[in-house]
Amino acid sequence: MRFSGAQAPSETSHDIVGLTSATRAATSHYDPTRTKKIYSEKSQELQRWIKELWDRYCITYEKDPMTTLSSFLTPDLYDFFHWMLRERKGRIRKAGTIQTYWNTLTLVRQLETKQFEIAPQVQIEMCGARQQLVNEFGLSTEKEAKPIMRAEDEFELLKTLWESSEVEMQHERLRVQLALMIQLAGITGNRPGALRRMQYKDLKIALLPDPAGGERPRLVMDFTFRHTKRYLGVKDPNTFPVPDIPQEACLLLCPQTMLLGLLFADKAFAVPDFTPAELFELRIPPGKRELVIPIDESKADLPLFRGVERTVHGVRMSSRAVTENWLRERLRPLGEITSFDWIVKPYCFRRGHGEALDSSNHISDSQRNLIMQHASSAVFQHNYLSHYVTQDTQAAYRGLEPQTAIIRVASGMSRSIDPQRPRALTKRQLATVDRRPEVVLARRRRDGLAQRVRAQYTTISRARGTAAYDTYREAHQAFLRTKKETRKTVLKEVKAQYRAEQPVSDILQQLRKGKSTGVTARASKKNMRVQELSPERKRVLAALLTFVSADAVDNVSRRSEAIDAVQTLCGRQEPGLRKLHNLKDLDEASRSPSPHPVAIACEDKDSGHDPFPARCSPTQCIFCMGDEELPIEQRTKKFRNRDGLKRHFIRKHLQYHTAGQRLRCPHPRCVDVWLNSADHLRNHAETLHGTPT
Repeated sequence: MRFSGAQAPSETSHDIVGLTSATRAATSHYDPTRTKKIYSEKSQELQRWIKELWDRYCITYEKDPMTTLSSFLTPDLYDFFHWMLRERKGRIRKAGTIQTYWNTLTLVRQLETKQFEIAPQVQIEMCGARQQLVNEFGLSTEKEAKPIMRAEDEFELLKTLWESSEVEMQHERLRVQLALMIQLAGITGNRPGALRRMQYKDLKIALLPDPAGGERPRLVMDFTFRHTKRYLGVKDPNTFPVPDIPQEACLLLCPQTMLLGLLFADKAFAVPDFTPAELFELRIPPGKRELVIPIDESKADLPLFRGVERTVHGVRMSSRAVTENWLRERLRPLGEITSFDWIVKPYCFRRGHGEALDSSNHISDSQRNLIMQHASSAVFQHNYLSHYVTQDTQAAYRGLEPQTAIIRVASGMSRSIDPQRPRALTKRQLATVDRRPEVVLARRRRDGLAQRVRAQYTTISRARGTAAYDTYREAHQAFLRTKKETRKTVLKEVKAQYRAEQPVSDILQQLRKGKSTGVTARASKKNMRVQELSPERKRVLAALLTFVSADAVDNVSRRSEAIDAVQTLCGRQEPGLRKLHNLKDLDEASRSPSPHPVAIACEDKDSGHDPFPARCSPTQCIFCMGDEELPIEQRTKKFRNRDGLKRHFIRKHLQYHTAGQRLRCPHPRCVDVWLNSADHLRNHAETLHGTPT
């Protein structure tokens, strides 16, 4: 029914007031900060850093930061980038870095000034300005190499991780975590951010019937990656099923072994007192198609890959996930120890995974894009394909069968393995660094400022808070940066010289029938570390490298033993390494090796001697004695004197104690003995255990 203007129902003043109040209440919830785009932590960190650089530049040239940023004139922009390149000399090497900083600066301008447009003239002029800056500062325009980490390269990497005593970890669980992250990075191709954020609730472990009709069920693990890259919107999580491999030749590449070892070590299964041997005895109930092995709900939100934290009782695993920097800082030295000429980065595994998908006849381009989470194939083609052609183009041109095996070897990272390649500077080479002109000038400037500060304030520490002290600290930091950059430069020169001269030396050595012309094997031992692996690590290594047997029962025992060995290793800390600096020490260590600590402990046990008496040596640490994760030789270690014990006691233990918090006596003979303070603990240690600290 329609009403005319006169017949239309009129709104009362009460209704109008109510409507106005409701409108006001609705509009009052608007907050401009809630309409801002949410950037990742990395992007926000880069934005803050560029803003700080801009403010420093404006303060240096006596300009107002906001006014200069709002005007955005070409002279100011050119001077800013020129100043930044001059200040960060040697640390910016790529032309692409300037482009990234320019994009970030424009974004900072949008966020700070709310101005979203840049004058076309400024854009054109800054394009030319960036090219001029690249030429003036000699920045590289070449794209970085994109090495591919294939399965055979990963095998070499993992072998070094378990075999080499040079790969140091604060806790042995970190070694297991790194091995699993490497395996999952290759199998799933996920980015490091998605890997490190995995939680126990993202796992599903189940037994499924064997499609081949075998008696034993197959173990399948589902990995769900939720924290993926969110550029251009939130992406749906991908779930990767990873089944066990029957008759797997070697368990070094097996992710099930590492994951189950971590799960059993954390007691993460909902089944109480569950063991690896019992896992392989399970069968699927009649009428069902799977048997899920549930995770304890109390551990659902616990990160799978966790970092460590220092406590008063020593190094312990934390409840926080590892950082991406942690992964990068472990992969790079691991690749160097493996003797790769390439730098091993997390994306090496992602590129290897993408190449495997691209060359597989069972995976289409659409499936590859879904797995890699790419919008189109152009992303993979532009960013992931290696510039080293991985196909036999000669065979294609000449109509021959492709030599896939040799091409794979030629394009792999393992091709560059060379154990003799220098990884660090020798003492003589380090001495040349100190004589470099740039290092000498930086040292003279620092020493001159230090002399002035001492002349005015007697000591440098007394000058804190003054302009002279700040100037000295800047000069000192500049000296350290210069020395560090010079060391990198010298090491690059040494490596380049090695690449040029060593092949000639190797060829001449063969042509002269074994007459040595280069670095001898004995001389290369100068930088070796002599250290016996712990028994737990030896056990894991033996289990991982035990090859498959024809007997199915033996294979089950092999897997169970490997998982149990990994579980035991997760509860141990790595023993400290002893570095030998010369050949004399190396020869003495090889001629007269010290008895193994476990053998010593067994002898003490057999002879009735208590390695942890209540009244211990005056130079033993009661915290280390009570730490069951430490090796026996570190638990029973005696310091040279009481001063050494006191320094260790404070630096490694007491500095992590919160004032006012009660302490439990860590000595193995003290059961539930609680002390009120650190002073109370020291008094207890001296009077009862005989260790004055």
